[in-house]
Amino acid sequence: MAVKRVLSVLLTLFAITGILLAQAAPLIKAGDTLQLICSEEPSINQDYRVTSDGLILVDFLGAVKVAGLTEAQAADKIAKQLLDEKILKKATVSVKLVSPEIKMVKFSGAVKLAAETAWKNGMTLADVIRLAEILPETDLTKVQIKSADNKIQIADTTKGENPVLQPGDEITFFKKVETTPPVDPKNPPTDPEVPVQQGDATKVTLKGKVTLPGTYDITADLTLRELLVRAGGFTEGANLNSISLERSGAKRSLTLPTDNDFRIQAGDIITVDDRPKSTLFVILDGSVRRPGRYEITEGTKLSDLIKLAGGFNNGAQTNKIKIYSTGNERPREINFEDIILGYRGDINLTSGQTIEVPGPRTETSLKFGAKERTAAGAIALLLLFGS
Repeated sequence: MAVKRVLSVLLTLFAITGILLAQAAPLIKAGDTLQLICSEEPSINQDYRVTSDGLILVDFLGAVKVAGLTEAQAADKIAKQLLDEKILKKATVSVKLVSPEIKMVKFSGAVKLAAETAWKNGMTLADVIRLAEILPETDLTKVQIKSADNKIQIADTTKGENPVLQPGDEITFFKKVETTPPVDPKNPPTDPEVPVQQGDATKVTLKGKVTLPGTYDITADLTLRELLVRAGGFTEGANLNSISLERSGAKRSLTLPTDNDFRIQAGDIITVDDRPKSTLFVILDGSVRRPGRYEITEGTKLSDLIKLAGGFNNGAQTNKIKIYSTGNERPREINFEDIILGYRGDINLTSGQTIEVPGPRTETSLKFGAKERTAAGAIALLLLFGS
């Protein structure tokens, strides 16, 4: 009996702990943006906007209600549906809330670079020190951190203090000869002496794959690296080997880290380009106006391919479209009407796939069996990756 009571108490404690953890985790709501990652099915790996009904539209699954769930609960639900509907034999899914709001951290004072950068979860004072580049006279025993609500904290990094930063924090670095600034929020210290800037403020334009593109005030001796730090760094897909500079009508290419210290001048236009997209090949067969082999780019959807082919023939069975993937003889059946009506997300196409639309064929329609589909996929992969 004693053992049973102990087990009962332990189970109760585990249940209470689970409830408390669930309550502590943020709940998904309408309007949130979710990042979904599935190791076994990369085609559904993307950001999803939660609709006003609390739904996200996932390829192959359709509408999945996630409002009111935690990230972990939503991931479990999506993984279970992928298994229950026999889309995958194994599903490793993660869901993460993504905030589209860009939050900043500002740093200034006795450092080489005074600027602001995009705040990231887990960012610490050490991260800012690396960006700011300290000077010989920088006093790392008295680094001031002022929060968005004007609360001031003094950190001594020489003793291992490395506070986690919050959005809106302002970090001030002082010279060693200066005294400790007052910590009264009602009487904040005056700005410390900063390195002398030469020249009047001018403008430079930054475009492309950076967190904060736009027009920036610059001074003499501004470098490319300093400008990119002000812009919050790069966004996903940035091509660090293709940063174009336009100056007085002439164009040249910059690369990182080789050109980190390249000097920016007034009127410069700098563009951070996208990484080149891979060329993909798919085959569209059956009841469409122009069946055949199509060259597409990364991110092309099923609806894009149907438009390229001129649409469906009269009598096409659009509710039974089959998608064959390379090395997978079992096709996935898609109801195209669900995509049109918004009941499910559009389908991201991948290289080597064959799409069949049942129904009346045109004279130019291709007739692909299992062997032809396998051969077509192998050819597409050969063209994509080379021999």
